Amino acid sequence: MNNWNYLQAQRWAVDYLKSRGKDPYAPEFLLKMLHDWDTTTLLMHHRDPMPADEQKRFCRAIKRVAEDEPVQYIVGKAPFFNRTFVISPDVLIPEPETEDLVEWVLKDMPKDQPLKVLDLGTGSGVIGITLKLERPNWQVMLSDISADALRVAQANQRLHGTNLPVQESDLFSALEDEKFDVIVTNPPYVSPSAVDQMDQSVLKYEPPLALFASENGLGFYHRLFAEAARHLTPNGRLFGETGYDQEETIQELLKRLNPQAEIETRHDEADKMRMIQAWNFR
Repeated sequence: MNNWNYLQAQRWAVDYLKSRGKDPYAPEFLLKMLHDWDTTTLLMHHRDPMPADEQKRFCRAIKRVAEDEPVQYIVGKAPFFNRTFVISPDVLIPEPETEDLVEWVLKDMPKDQPLKVLDLGTGSGVIGITLKLERPNWQVMLSDISADALRVAQANQRLHGTNLPVQESDLFSALEDEKFDVIVTNPPYVSPSAVDQMDQSVLKYEPPLALFASENGLGFYHRLFAEAARHLTPNGRLFGETGYDQEETIQELLKRLNPQAEIETRHDEADKMRMIQAWNFR
C-alpha cells in the first residue's frame, strides 16, 4: 500500500470514483466528517501523512461509495443547518431542500411566541431539533411511525442537548387529543412508479418507508389533509416538503378535501416546486 499524505489519498479517491461515474466530492466529505474538519483545516492537513490504518479504512470506504453506498451512511453523520447530525439507513439523508423548509418555518412563524410544533415523520430529528435550537421558546414534539428512526432522533437529541417529547405514531394515531400551532413534515412522497428515475444509492440504501407513498406519491398527504383540521389550532399552519412534479396535483388534492383551505407553494434554487404551506383548515 502507498504511503500517502491526505492530498494524495484524495487524488487517488477522486480518480477512482470518476472512473466509475461516481461522486468525486465524496472523498473530501468523508475526511471532513471523520475528522470534524472544515475546508480550511483539511487544506492545512494536505501534506500530513495519512496513518496506515486510516488509509485502509479510507480505501474501503471509497470502494463502498463506488458500489453506490451513500458516503453519509458510511461515516454515520451528515450536516444540516450548520450542525452535524447522526444518521443511519433507518432514516433519510438530510437534503438542502429540507433546510429551505426549516428556513421558511423560521421566517413565517412568530419567534416571540411559545408555539406548539410537531415534526411529523421526524426521521433523524433534524427538523424538530433544529427548530428547537433556533427557537428555544417553541414547544417541539417529534413523532414517527418507525421506532428505529426514533432511536436515531434520540441519539441526535443527546448530541445537541435537547429533551423534546417523542412519540411513535402512524400519522396522528397516538396523538388523538393533540393540537399544534405548526405541523412540519418531510413525509414519503415518491410514487412507486418513479423508481426508474431514482439514483441507485437511494434505492439500495435509503428506507423505503420514508420514501414511497401510494396515490402517485400523495397517499400520505391525502391522509394528512383529511385529518389536519383536528390537529391544528385555529390559526395553525402546515409546512411540508413535496415532490417537484406535484405542484398541481397537491393543490388539487387539498382543495378537494378542504375547499376552504389555502395553500402556497415554494420552489427551490432550480425553480422546481419542493415545499408547501397550508392553512385555514376547517
